[in-house]
Amino acid sequence: MHVVVNCMQVKTHLQAQANAEIAVGHQHHHIGGMAGALRTIFLNDGLPGLWRGVVGAVIRVSVGSATQLTTFSWTKEKVVMLQVHINYIME
Repeated sequence: MHVVVNCMQVKTHLQAQANAEIAVGHQHHHIGGMAGALRTIFLNDGLPGLWRGVVGAVIRVSVGSATQLTTFSWTKEKVVMLQVHINYIME
C-alpha cells in the first residue's frame, strides 16, 4: 500500500519555525528535518494530520489553473487572428 503525504504542509512547518525570542503565533517544533517533522505530525495528529489544509490548496490550484488556461487560450486565439490579419495585409 502506498501512502502519499502532503509534503507542502511539512515544508511550511519547517520554514515557519523561529527562535523563541522572535516567535509569533503557533510554532511547530520538529527535530530532525523532513523525516522528524513527518514523524512528529503523524504521532500527534495521526494520518489525517498529514493531510491538514490540502482542501484549501486544491481549491486555490484549481482556480489558478482554470484562470491560466483560459487566459492562455484567449491570448493564443487573438495572436493567431492578428497574425492572419498581418499576413493578409502584407500580400
